[in-house]
Amino acid sequence: MILNDRVTIRTGGGRDRFGDPLPYVDSGPFPAVVSPIRSSEAVQRGTPPLTAFYRLIIGSTGGNTLTSTGRVKWRGREFAIQGDVEPWVVNGRIHHYEATMKGN
Repeated sequence: MILNDRVTIRTGGGRDRFGDPLPYVDSGPFPAVVSPIRSSEAVQRGTPPLTAFYRLIIGSTGGNTLTSTGRVKWRGREFAIQGDVEPWVVNGRIHHYEATMKGN
């Protein structure tokens, strides 16, 4: 598998128990493959005009830091992870991770 793209993983954020904002931490860039799955356009007022979904395949080094609440930066855009981050095991070892990304 040739990992031609480079992605940055953004973790953290949110609020602590006192309601104060927590910082984001950017890791990477990591080699990855990003390929389109589908997109949808909305013409209604107040909704994002375009929603695109991508399949992310990332090596085991970058995949270790990726969580279902994390975000991914790719080509100047930021994407949210949809669902779980799934490890792919080959010969008893984690070969890579796969996830679905959603961008508006």
